[in-house]
Amino acid sequence: MESKLKMFEIAENGGMLGLLKEKPNVVGAFFNLAHEVMHTQSAFSALDREIIGAYVSKKFGCSYCHLGHEETVFALGGQEAKNLVNNPTAELQHIFEIADKVVSNTITKEQVVTFLKKGFTEQQYEDIVFVCALFGFANRMVTGFGMEYKAERDEASSRYLAKGYKFN
Repeated sequence: MESKLKMFEIAENGGMLGLLKEKPNVVGAFFNLAHEVMHTQSAFSALDREIIGAYVSKKFGCSYCHLGHEETVFALGGQEAKNLVNNPTAELQHIFEIADKVVSNTITKEQVVTFLKKGFTEQQYEDIVFVCALFGFANRMVTGFGMEYKAERDEASSRYLAKGYKFN
């Protein structure tokens, strides 16, 4: 007989909202942090941050967050914006390259200086770091509880995030 793990069942049945209901202090705090990183004052638009988040989720190997945040990108910018996650512009490619270094924990000061010499700002670099860090946590939480993206369960929630991450 296969043993069922409570948090895996909650994640399977309720997705992130199920986790929020079960662990409101931790998951609620995460959503509030996510709102601060993704929807408050930034050098990047909310759309740009969602594109970065969807991209780094793919790099982290989290299909739940990758697919879910592609839907958030779609809600903010339509199909053309969604296509940028996998087919970036030249400018976005530079952002993805520095995000790759952050995600792989191989970033150096010299790489950041080179990034800035391409016309980017320190604030943009900081925002990239915060998005990568946020999604690193989220991706590990989701994969740690065995969550898989299910459009019929998760699409509406993914598109809701275009309005912000606060659920309380």
